[in-house]
Amino acid sequence: MSSLGLHCSKVRFLTSVLVLLAVGAAGAGINAQSGRRSVKPNPTSPPAASETPHAVPLVEKPLGAGQLANKVQLLVARQHTQKHFQAEDQILASLLKQLNRYENVEAAYLGDTKEAPAIERAKKETDIYVVFLNFEVDNFQSGAIIVNSQDLEVQYSLLTPGTGKKQAKGKVYYQAISGGRVRKSEWPNGAPIKITAEAAGIEVADALHFWLKLADAKAKP
Repeated sequence: MSSLGLHCSKVRFLTSVLVLLAVGAAGAGINAQSGRRSVKPNPTSPPAASETPHAVPLVEKPLGAGQLANKVQLLVARQHTQKHFQAEDQILASLLKQLNRYENVEAAYLGDTKEAPAIERAKKETDIYVVFLNFEVDNFQSGAIIVNSQDLEVQYSLLTPGTGKKQAKGKVYYQAISGGRVRKSEWPNGAPIKITAEAAGIEVADALHFWLKLADAKAKP
């Protein structure tokens, strides 16, 4: 090959290299511009207010069924057993809580006392009822004596203000889950049986509220 041909080949080779370099630079510039113009993705949007979990306050609403037309105040007196089981306090607390849930009913704890002082207190009142709650150990069931029984017989009475007479009375059996024997239910002919202290207190409160509704109906003009 002549020197002229060799020279021309080198020129063509260098020209090709320069063209490739120019194209590469141009492509890099376009990519750089494209990078500057690209929009970064937005961070994840917070959930809508309706989707955001929130704590709902547990507020117990008053019981609306069978509301009393007139406001009634109650004083609850109690006589506990000699053993004074924890369930007795729980039943009392449940009773007071349920009574105060009823509209136009206000119940307060009078204290621990026997029946006679509770009756005397009712006689001194003009418009406040006294509820006497008596706890006894239920240790005789189905003809058998239950040793170390934790079951309870909850006796209640509604004492009329001014006279102290029993306007209503009844009882509820509380059956401890740990009890060795289960009392046979005779409801509705007999006293109801509840296996939780809360349920026993509610049962007494609902029964008292029923009698209060009867007295309220008679008091209406």
